[in-house]
Order: sequence, then structure tokens, then C-alpha cells
Amino acid sequence: MAGPSKRRIVGSDDEEESPRNVSISPTKKRRTIVEDSQGNNDSDLDDFMSDHDKEDDDLDGDLGNGNGDEPEEETEAQRGTVSFRPEYERGSDGYVAGSVVRIKMTNFMTYDHVEFRPGPHLNMILGPNGTGKSSIAAAIAIGLGFAPKVMGRSNELKAYVKQGADNAEIEIELKAKKGKRNTIIWRKFSRVHEKSDWKKNHSTCTRKEVLEHVQQYGIQANNLCSFLPQDKVAEFAKMAPEVVLKETMRAAGDPRLTKWHENLVEKGARSKEIAITLEGHITQRDTWQTRADALAPDVEHVQEREARELEASLFEMCFAEILRHVVGVVQHERLKGKVQEARKEKNKAQQRFNNLQSRRQPLRELKEQWEKKAHKADVKLETEEGKFKDGMRDIRSKFNHATSIADKSSQVDTRLDQLKTVFSRRQDERRSLLEKIKRCQDILDEPREEVETDVKTKSKERAELLARRGRKSNDRDAIKDEYEDNQRMFRELDRELEDLTKKQRVLENIEAQKENAARDLDPSIGWLLDWLQQNGHMLESTVHKPPMISVSVPDKNYAWQVEQCTTLAQRKTFICTSQSDFDKLLSFSGTATYPPRMLSNGRRAEGGKVSLSLAFEEVNERTVNPDRPCSSEKLRQLGMDGFAIDYVEAEPAVIAYLCNKARLHSTALTQKSSTQIDGDALTANGLTRWATRDDVTTAVQSSYGRKDFVHRTNLKQPARAFNLAVDRDAVKQTIDEIARKKKTKFEREQPHSALKVRWDEAEQELGDMKRSTEQLEVDIKALQAKAKRWQTAGTDLETTKIKLRKLEAQPSQEEERNKLKAEKLKFAKARLRPLDQWLSSCENVLSHCEDMISANFVKMQSDVNSQAVNNRMNEGTEALQAAKVEVDAASANLAKAQQTSAEKWTAITNGIKDALAEVKDEVRNRIRDLSTLPPLEELQAALQTLRAQLELAVNIPGNVIARYNDHKNKLEKAQELVDREEAELNGLKRDLKKTLDMFDPALATLVQAVSKKFSAAFARVKCTGEVRIRRVEGDFAAWGIEILVSYRDEDTLAILTGSHQSGGERSLATVTYLMSLSEMSRTPFSLVDEINQGMDQRAERAVHNQLVEVTCEADAGQYFLITPKLLTGLTYHPKMKVLIINNGAYLPDSTKKNKKYGDLASCLRTYQDRQAISAN
Repeated sequence: MAGPSKRRIVGSDDEEESPRNVSISPTKKRRTIVEDSQGNNDSDLDDFMSDHDKEDDDLDGDLGNGNGDEPEEETEAQRGTVSFRPEYERGSDGYVAGSVVRIKMTNFMTYDHVEFRPGPHLNMILGPNGTGKSSIAAAIAIGLGFAPKVMGRSNELKAYVKQGADNAEIEIELKAKKGKRNTIIWRKFSRVHEKSDWKKNHSTCTRKEVLEHVQQYGIQANNLCSFLPQDKVAEFAKMAPEVVLKETMRAAGDPRLTKWHENLVEKGARSKEIAITLEGHITQRDTWQTRADALAPDVEHVQEREARELEASLFEMCFAEILRHVVGVVQHERLKGKVQEARKEKNKAQQRFNNLQSRRQPLRELKEQWEKKAHKADVKLETEEGKFKDGMRDIRSKFNHATSIADKSSQVDTRLDQLKTVFSRRQDERRSLLEKIKRCQDILDEPREEVETDVKTKSKERAELLARRGRKSNDRDAIKDEYEDNQRMFRELDRELEDLTKKQRVLENIEAQKENAARDLDPSIGWLLDWLQQNGHMLESTVHKPPMISVSVPDKNYAWQVEQCTTLAQRKTFICTSQSDFDKLLSFSGTATYPPRMLSNGRRAEGGKVSLSLAFEEVNERTVNPDRPCSSEKLRQLGMDGFAIDYVEAEPAVIAYLCNKARLHSTALTQKSSTQIDGDALTANGLTRWATRDDVTTAVQSSYGRKDFVHRTNLKQPARAFNLAVDRDAVKQTIDEIARKKKTKFEREQPHSALKVRWDEAEQELGDMKRSTEQLEVDIKALQAKAKRWQTAGTDLETTKIKLRKLEAQPSQEEERNKLKAEKLKFAKARLRPLDQWLSSCENVLSHCEDMISANFVKMQSDVNSQAVNNRMNEGTEALQAAKVEVDAASANLAKAQQTSAEKWTAITNGIKDALAEVKDEVRNRIRDLSTLPPLEELQAALQTLRAQLELAVNIPGNVIARYNDHKNKLEKAQELVDREEAELNGLKRDLKKTLDMFDPALATLVQAVSKKFSAAFARVKCTGEVRIRRVEGDFAAWGIEILVSYRDEDTLAILTGSHQSGGERSLATVTYLMSLSEMSRTPFSLVDEINQGMDQRAERAVHNQLVEVTCEADAGQYFLITPKLLTGLTYHPKMKVLIINNGAYLPDSTKKNKKYGDLASCLRTYQDRQAISAN
């Protein structure tokens, strides 16, 4: 029998996270300091700080080793301090220093003359397209001295002058600092040139002075983060991350951020450049070191040889030197002999060349004679050919003259042949004209009606009908707009009702809630649930969902006990009843991937590899209902209520799995206290795990000694999976919301139906009016056609009579025939003289042909004779050229021999110049009679023997010491260069680290603040977004800020670009980012122009409401929002100022009180008065 049990309490081995009683001593946190430079505590900034501190607390709590004794001053110096925005200097009128108080424009873009005052906070500028909304943005930028290119339109200043005007003027009044008067900046420019006139406070100034004054207030119209014109909206998304970083730091960061970044870029590039050059210089230094080390042994040998030479006999050295000079003189004598021989060879070659030249002189003279004759023959032939060509041109000219006369005569013959046909056609034309005159006269004789009166009457009726039709069309359009607005409202209501209905079904469906919780816990569970829903029919049998979804514990008192008897891995396991299904699903684990998704708490879960928990279970009576350790009656006698499996409702396969893996069939449960249970009695009856009201106990038997049982007790942990129930309050709230939405829809359906009836009636009336108008137009055209018929008949009558008179005035057929015959006779006589001239010219050409042929024969004979002489000359040219080559070769040999001899003599004189006097005298004595000297070969052998005696056995170059010294000098210079560059590189690295320690934390704090606001703003429109820093190791110029967005749940976060997202999506991201910066902006005013282009109504409404909330805060600066349209249901603020542009070419005169729409201000007052009456 087992001995007495020992009880001890230990922590839970559950895989889920559970609270533990762990005591952690408080530690001092290292935090990035975020402060306002003027001591202003922004509420959003406080929220950010509290969240940041909380994250630091969690981190230190987990680690438990915070450096509590580290001074905060050191931390601040290391991390850096960033000021998001200085406190605005706001005047009593609400304007901050540098904001726009007044704008005046004359002949600028769409305006003739306008002057208005924007408000100190949000200014919403409204107006139809083309009225001049963007002109206001252009006036602010150009009027304050910025280049026109910041607008994204024309880069030429003259393009902003209004059409039809010569000059444009802009006057802007800026709010001054406290105690000073406002600054008025005036600019005038012309359409003709790009020059401008400037004034500041009515005094002439320059553009540079204006820009300096503007920069003092921090105005940045050239920064897309604070000034975004309409034509630049698309460019914001196209900005590279590097540009976004720079512009963000200019607009919202502390000025030191920009300076730090520029310093990092500059020194980082310099550091990289030095590192590259340093590597090459180190390699070069090591090369010189290696070379110097290699020469060191040779230098030692050379030094030893020099020592021997000092000890050698002076006589031997002198004798060797004397012998060397004597050998040189003998060599020079031999060279002089070679020069004489070369000169003789050159003279002989020259003589042979001159003899050949003299023998060819008669042939040369004969060649010149025949060349002159050939030239004369060429000149004679060219002259005769010229005369022949002139004669041929004269023949063609006279032949063409005779031919033209013959052609005219042929034309007369043709006219004679066609004379009868022409007169027949003339008779037909006369009859046709007479018939037309009769028809026109018959029309004019018809009785006439009062057509003009009828046309005027019907035209007046049509104009009145068109006016009524226009008014009715306006009424119809108003009804249509109201009806379509209602339709959109009904669609929005239907969508909301559908969402609420889905929400109700989810709230009432416990299993659906469990599935959502499981998907949030492990994305792999969600992936397999989706796969089974789509592909479950492909499996052999059913795959059961994990117990955390499929298990139900009806009695919630036992829910935590059942759950604590299982592990998280068991609750996450899918149960298969087929081995092939198990193998198939197991193949997905580690190979398939799940996509990113949004969790139910609004956070984003990244994608990753699928990791599945799978189990295979056989379902039979033995596995579903295994044997219990004892009977139920015995269990109750021991104080337990029952086994854990008895309180579980699930499919048989799940029951079998829980019995097999979790041993629920052998785990006893009770609602009694643990003090009322005898653990030894339970273990004696085979129970090794039981759960009471307070804890769960497991009995483990020792393997040694008396094999006592040790009881391990885990405290009660609240259930998370098995205790889910329907939230009745949430269901009721959803049902009530559905009822309210349905009531609203029902109340609005009847007026909506009546509106549709009115719309149909208006369409019917417009159709009737259109048909009446078309009938009147038909009647008017018929009357006009009748009047035009009479007018045309009168005109045709006069025209036809004139044609008839001209036709009858033409000559008769016989007269025309006689006239043509006389003309033909005249042409025949005129042709005789040109023919005679043509024949005379032909005879002259034949004479010239004879002369030309004779001259050609003479030329041919001269060419043949000249060619024969040339051939004879060429036969002797080869011999002459060979002789010339011999002369040139001999001359070259002579020059070379002379040069060699001169160089040898120069070497001898230079060598003996510094010799001892005794050496010179001995050399002089020996060379007086060269014939007595031994042969040159013996002298050279003797000299070589002396040299060998003076040299060491080793073969060492004579310049080894010079080379060694050169290598040492270069090595020292290379080492100095390396030391200098290493010192500079280390200094740069220290500067970079110091600057980076300040810049990186400050930038991270700024971007985290922007990202927090950006993400929150995107979450409010059911989208996902964040802002992050792109850090590039070693290249600070490539650092940037990336804006990541996702507009659908199934999409991953993608970087905002100019092509990846749609226009509306880019606009939403752009304005949200600008809003996130606005609370930290240092600029006195910001502007966005038509940022809502392409947005859907939901996003546009949300963006507008957030913009109003941000820009109308007490400490917000001035903001300009330009938009062409408004939605219903927008949020407005008392600090907003709405500016409506009433501009155009056909505006009604506001001074005429009978005009309804002339005075816009009066219309607004009337509307406000009516609204006030209805409210009272």
C-alpha cells in the first residue's frame, strides 16, 4: 500500500499564458524624451507618452534587469531630444504669427478683382470647377515669393496673368508677432516679361527680402507636407521615401533633425570614401613593406662588398679604371673606321643613282612634248563638241517653235469639227433657259401668304415653351438629386441593416464565436477551417474541429475544470477518423502558408508557415466509452460529482480523443472544497487526477523507495474556450439598433415614393413640352421653306434672263466657221519661216560633226603616243627606285655609325672627367700610339678579369641600395597616409555615432507619433495603415519614410506609390498623412487643394470630420481646405470659416433687387432667417 501523500503547490504546466504571483522590483526606465519646446503639453502627445512608457514597463518587467542607477541626463544626451511643434504665438484675434489675414488679387488667373479675409483656423473654400479655387492657392504661393513651379502648372510667371490683362497684382497680409503690425506683401508682374515689382508694408523691396521675412515665420509653400496644390496631389504618392523623410522633417520635425540628417549624409559619404581609399593605401603600404623586406639581405651583402673594396688594393682599382678608359678609346677608334666605310658606301650608291637619272633625260623631254600635244588635242575636241551641242540646242528650239504652231493649227481643225455639236448644245441650252424662266414666273404669279408674321408668332411660342421647359428641367433635376440622395441613404441603411443582421447571427452563434477566437489564437487553425470548408468533400471522412470549437460544457460550473484538464495543444488539435486524411493534412504542415489578416481586436496578423496540430482516432465503443477507474457510486462516496468526460458534449471522435489524450474519463470533478476531499482515498481507488472548487490536483507516484504518491496542485484558472455563452445584452442592443434602422427606413419610404411620383410627372411634362417644341420647329421650318421658295424663284428668274441674253448675243455658226478658217490659214503661213530656219540649223550641225570627228582622231593619236612614251619611262623606273633605296639605306647606316661614335666619345669623356690626375696621365700615355696596344679582345678580357675580382660571388644588382632606400621612403609616406586616414575615419565614425545616437531616437519618436495617428485615422475608415522608417546600413542618404496602406482585409500592407493604389486610395493616404503631421507642424498655415478626388463617400466623410476635429483645436494653426463639392452629414465647427466663390463671366448683378440670385450674401441671410424661424 502506498505511503502517505505529500502536497505541494507548483505552477501550471499549461501552454497558455496565465497570471503568476511573481514579484518584480521597480526599475528605472530608459525612455526617449518627447517634449514641447515651449512647455506646451499636447493631449495627443501625452497619450503617446503614456503608451510608450507602458511598453517600456512591460519590457523591463519581462527582463527584470533594468539599469536603475543610470542617470537620466546621460540617457537624454544619448537619445536626443525632439520638439514636435513650438507653441504658436497667437494674437487676440485668434491668428497665429505668419498666418494669412487678408488676400487681394487683381487680374490674377480667373479674378478681375477680389479681396477676402480667411479665418484663423480651418478655411473651407467652396465653388464649382473653373471659378478660381486653385487660384487662391497659387496667389498665396506666388504672392509670398515662391517659384510658380510649386503649383505643378506653368513654370512661367506670365501664365498667371488673367486673359485680356497686361499686369497682375497680389497683396497678402500676414499676421505679425505680438507687439508688431501686420506685414503686407505686394507683388506686381506682367504678361510680357518675368520681372516683378515688390513692396513690403508699402515700401519697395526685393524678392530676397520677402523670402527672408517669410522664412522667419516658417512658411513652406514648397513643401508638399504643408502645401499641397491640386496639380501636386498625385506627386505626393510618387515621392521617394528619401524625399518624404526630408519634407516630413522640414514640416514637423525639430530643425536639428534636418541638420543631423545632412551631417550624417555628408560624413557617411565621406566615411565610405575614406574607407575605400584607406583599404587601397593599406594594401599599397603592405606592398612597399614586403618589397623592402625582400631587399634587406641584398643590401647587407652590398654593404659587405663595399667594405672589401675599401680594403682592396688602390693599385688594382686604379689599374682597372685605366684599363676601362683605354678599352673605351680603342672601341671608339673602331667605330670611326666603321663611319668611314659607311660614308664610302653612301657615295657609291649616290653615284649609281645620278648615272641612271642622266640616261633617262631624252625620254623625259619626249614625254613632256607629247603631253603638250595631247593637251592641245583635248582643248580642240572640247571646242568642237561645244559647237555641236549649241547647234543641237538651236535645232530643238526651232523644231519646238514649228511644232507649237502646228499644234495650234490642229486645235483649230478640232474646233471646226466640233462646231456643229457646239451649236446643237447651244440650242438645247436656250430651250432649257426659256423653260426655267417660265417656271420661275409661274411661282412668282402664285398668291402669297403672311409667312413672316406666322414665323414670328411661332418662334415666340417656341421661346416661351423652351423657357418653361428649362424651369421645369431645373425642378426635375432638383427632385432627381433629392431622390438619388435618398436612394444612397436607403442603400446605406440596407448595408447597415445587413451588417447588423450578420452581427446578430454571429452573437447568437456560440460556435462562430469560438471559431473567431480560435482564428485569432492561431492563424493555422483559420487556414485549415477555410480549407475544409472549400475542399472537405475531397476527404474520405469528416475531420472534426478542434475541441476549443467543437466541445461544449453545458454546466458552466465545470467548464474551467474540464478546460484545465486539457492543454492548449490538445484544444487546438483537429481530429481525423481516416489515416489517409490524417496523412494528407499533415503534408500541409510546414509547406502551406497562411496570408495576413485582421484580428477581431483590429490588429494585423502577419502571414507565415502553416503549423497544424492533428490526431488520428478510431471511433468504436472501446475508445468512445473506455473503462472508468471506479464506478459512479464509488466515486460519489469519495465526495466527487462525476468524471470530466460526463460533463462534455461533443462528437464521438472528439470524445475518444479527449479520453485518449486528456484522460477525461479517469479525471474526477467536484464542486466541493479541496479540504473536503481525501486525496489518499482517491489514489487508492486508481484516480490520479481530480478537480475541486479551488484547484486541480495530479498524483504522481514515485519510482523509488516506498513509491509514495506526490500531489501536484494547480490553482484555478478561468476558462477561456469552454465557457463561452451568448451575450444577451449585445444581442438585444443589436436587435434594438436593427429596429431603429428599419423604423427610419419605413418613415422615409413614403416621402421617397411621393418624390418618385413627382419625378415621373416632371418627366412626363418635359416629354410633352419637348414634343410641342419639336412640332413648332417643324412648322417654322415649313414656313421658312415656303418664303425661301419665292425668294429663290425671283433670283433665279433674273439670273436665267441674263444667261439667255448672253447666249443669244453669240455669233452664228457660219460666222464662227469663217473665223476659224482664217485663223487656220494664218497658222499655216506662220509655220513656213521656222521650218526654213530648222533646215539651216541642221546643215550647220552636220558641218560641226565633221570637225568634231577630226579633232577626236587627233586626240586619240596623241594619247597613244603619250602612253607609249610613258610605258618606256616606266620600264626604267624600277631600276631608278632600287638605286634610290640603296642611297637611303647607305645614308641611314652612315648616320647611325656617326651617332654611335659620338655617343661612345661622349661616354669616354664623361667617364674620365672625374678620374684622378694619375689615371688621366696614364690613359693619355697609353693611347698616344694605339698601334702598340694589344688587340681589343685582350684588353676587354683583362678588364673583365679585374671586375670579377672586385665583385662578390653573389649576383646582386648594383642599384639595390637605391631601390631599398626608395622603398623605405615610399613605405614611410604610405604609413603616414594610412595613419592620417585612419585618424580621420575614426573621427568620422565617432561623429557619426554621436549624431546617430541623437538623430535615430528622435526620428523614431517622431515617426512613431505620426504612425500612431496615421494608423488610428485609417482604422476609423476600416482600413489599415502605418508609417515606418526605412534604414539602409551605411547609406544615410537612402534613409526614408515609407507609408504603408491596406484598404481590404485580404490585402497586405503595401507601400504608397504613384501606381500601386487607385487615385482615391492615394488621396485618402495623402490627406491622412498630412493630418497626422498637422498636430506637430511648425508652419503657421497649411493648404490642401481638392484632396478628396476619387474617394468614396464613406472615406471622404470620415476624412472631412477628422480634418475638422484636428484643425479646429485650440492650439491648431491656420488651414485651407479647397473642395468643389460637399456631402451630407458632415461635421462642422464654430471655428471653421466657409468661403464660397461666386465668380464667373455671367454673374447676375447684385445691385438689382429684382434678380433672385444676384446677392449671395443676401441669399445666405434669407436661408439662415428661415432656418431660425422653423427652429423656433
